[in-house]
Amino acid sequence: MGSFVATSMITTLLVTLLIGGVLVFVIVRLAKANGGGGGASVGAMTDPVPGTLLVTAAAMPSRNALYHMTRITGVVSAEGVEPTAVQYSGLIRTSLWPSPGKQLPVIVDRADPTKFAIQWDQAGPGESSSLGQAEALAAAMRARQKDDGA
Repeated sequence: MGSFVATSMITTLLVTLLIGGVLVFVIVRLAKANGGGGGASVGAMTDPVPGTLLVTAAAMPSRNALYHMTRITGVVSAEGVEPTAVQYSGLIRTSLWPSPGKQLPVIVDRADPTKFAIQWDQAGPGESSSLGQAEALAAAMRARQKDDGA
C-alpha cells in the first residue's frame, strides 16, 4: 500500500510539472509570436520601418516574477512617421522592464503608426539603461553647474 501511495504522488507531481512546463512554453511562444508591441506583427504591416518608442509610463511588475503582463504608454517615431502616442499591452520579461524616458527599438508601420512591434531582442536590460540615463543626466547637471560658476 505504501509503495502505491508513493508512486501515485510521484505520478501526480510529474504530471503537474509537465502541465506547468507546457503552459510556460505556450505563454512564452505566444509573447514572441505577438511581435512584441501594439498587437501588430511585422508581417502584417503595410510599410514597416525601424523607429523608437519613447516610454512615458510602464506599469510595475510583480516582485520576483520572470515575466509579467504590462501596459506601456509612449510615443513612437520613425523616419517619415509623425510622432504618435501609443499603448502596448503584453507579456514581457521583467529583466527588460522599461522605465519612463527609455527608448525602445521598434518596427512601426508608416501607414498606421499605432501598429508597431517592440524589438525586445535589441532592447538592453531595464536597470542598466536607467543607470546609464541617470549617469548622463548627472554629467549634464555637473557641466551646467560648471558653466554657471564660470
